[in-house]
Amino acid sequence: MRDDYKLQGATEKVEVQVEKQVAESLRAMADFSKFSSSELVNTALKRFISQHKDFLPPNYGKTQK
Repeated sequence: MRDDYKLQGATEKVEVQVEKQVAESLRAMADFSKFSSSELVNTALKRFISQHKDFLPPNYGKTQK
């Protein structure tokens, strides 16, 4: 399970704003867990996306031939 946090493949920098409490919690989690903030955020977003596919366009991710 702890390997789920490792970044795999190409990465891209994204700038976002979050609530102050979220940023503070993220820093505390990164310090305590020894995973980078990027690894924690990437994992959280992957989990969010997998549970909220209704936010994606209907044809998202389908290859066109």
